[in-house]
Amino acid sequence: MRFSVLASGSSGNATVVEAGDTAILIDCGLSVRRLTARATALGVDLSTLDAIVVTHEHGDHIGGVGALARRYGLAVYMTHGTRVGAGFESDRKFALTEISPHETFAIGGLELHPAPVPHDAKEPCQFVVESESRRLGILTDLGSDTRHIQQHFADCCALVLEFNHDLELLSGCEYPDSVKDRIAGRLGHFNNGQAATLLGSLKSSRLRHVLGAHVSARANNVNLVRESLAAVLDDSATSWDVAAQDTATPWIEV
Repeated sequence: MRFSVLASGSSGNATVVEAGDTAILIDCGLSVRRLTARATALGVDLSTLDAIVVTHEHGDHIGGVGALARRYGLAVYMTHGTRVGAGFESDRKFALTEISPHETFAIGGLELHPAPVPHDAKEPCQFVVESESRRLGILTDLGSDTRHIQQHFADCCALVLEFNHDLELLSGCEYPDSVKDRIAGRLGHFNNGQAATLLGSLKSSRLRHVLGAHVSARANNVNLVRESLAAVLDDSATSWDVAAQDTATPWIEV
């Protein structure tokens, strides 16, 4: 199994995961044109994807789903709440399957294990993707940690983890107070400290790769994220990096 984060941030998110003959996209918050450019650079033909899996209905995760699914006839998977929140009610012109945020399902050679997360969406979930006992965790867009999250994302071989904001930078940025409160709230986004604490609890000999993700352009700094990752992982054999908004990561083997 291998993956690439094609885009990560408030302007659009998408991650491609491949295993054998199966390829899926988790979230599609980019236009088809932008996504195609990123995918082509990796050698990915979007028309051959097996499915798009959606974590929740916010525009930076779902904005390009309908257009991409209609263009290539792709299957789409999301929870009932996400479907309702997105307004995908009728005349979608693509196949939509509702999933439970508590039940494993399969797409080709991939098993997907969803987990509900605390976020201000209708029925959000994040995923562990598994193939032949290799486990990739994708965990962004959550405002607080839970025991279930700690258990669900344990024993991952690779992890994409939200480091959305720094508390001091968020406090001093130009966002309205209501937006700051939302971001920092229990249904908002992880700050660097929360992410580092959770990562410390998930660190294991199986965890070989970590990507910091969904980094705020206004309320965070990539150098701060790097410092947080280094503080947790530099005494281990785990490699780490930070996913970007404007460029895709190289393929990472899981």
